[in-house]
Amino acid sequence: MTLKKYFYSVLAVAGVVALTACSADEGTDPGSDSAPAVTLYTYAPGSEYNADEDVMIRIAPNNKVAEIYYKSELTTAVQEYIAANGENAYADQVVASGTKLEGGSTQDFVLTGLLGNYTITAVGVAENGRKAVASTTFQGLTWTPITAGTITYGTLGQLGLTPAPAELQKCDVDETLYRVKDMYGKDCHLKFTVLDLGGTDSDGSTFKFCRVANQNTGLNYGSYGAISVQDVGYWQGDESYVTGGGFDNCFYVSGPKENQLSFILYYYVSAGYLGYQAADVFTPNN
Repeated sequence: MTLKKYFYSVLAVAGVVALTACSADEGTDPGSDSAPAVTLYTYAPGSEYNADEDVMIRIAPNNKVAEIYYKSELTTAVQEYIAANGENAYADQVVASGTKLEGGSTQDFVLTGLLGNYTITAVGVAENGRKAVASTTFQGLTWTPITAGTITYGTLGQLGLTPAPAELQKCDVDETLYRVKDMYGKDCHLKFTVLDLGGTDSDGSTFKFCRVANQNTGLNYGSYGAISVQDVGYWQGDESYVTGGGFDNCFYVSGPKENQLSFILYYYVSAGYLGYQAADVFTPNN
């Protein structure tokens, strides 16, 4: 199959892969009103954080807010407290037991380790004690292990990565979402979505096709910087490439190859591509 996109320069596959750790302007001008007001914004955190369970929060107050408090806790706990005591009482609790931010200006910070559904509440307090409340929710992803195994790299194997232990996991809140934990090293995972479309291999193993959206691997290619990955279908803008078109990503769900993964992925850096024709294979231990 001929690919539709070409690069004027292609990086040589010889080199070194170095493992590394895996701008928002909105809300910086909150305006001024006669009563206190706060607004919450959420953003993806920087690459040094885990976007599955970390979130960047911006709290933007108006000029009537003298103090800002915030609290994050499981949404179920917030709902139970409000049902028993009322919304005003919960605002008081945020002030009493939450975190106080110094000053009344716009504040940015990152909340980490939010596994499950969390509610983040901000309370702005005026000089006269009047309160303004804003809240938002964040769904931190939790995962259930399926099986441990070994990942053998295709393109990245040509760059020097040797087979390594990894774990196949399923997302607890999205039945179509899976990941290979530590695929590219500790805390550097590969997430993929399983489609309701597949087939059967000659050995009787049944499989489902998968999609791999664009994501950072957490690896660097020498001086060229961060290595990103996506499936060939996303690269070409055509799903048929990865659903029987020769660049398939397969999750074996039954038969002799059960829980095996075989992905043909497009690896690239800002200067061009590293490769897309050698398969990455996850082989379960059991």
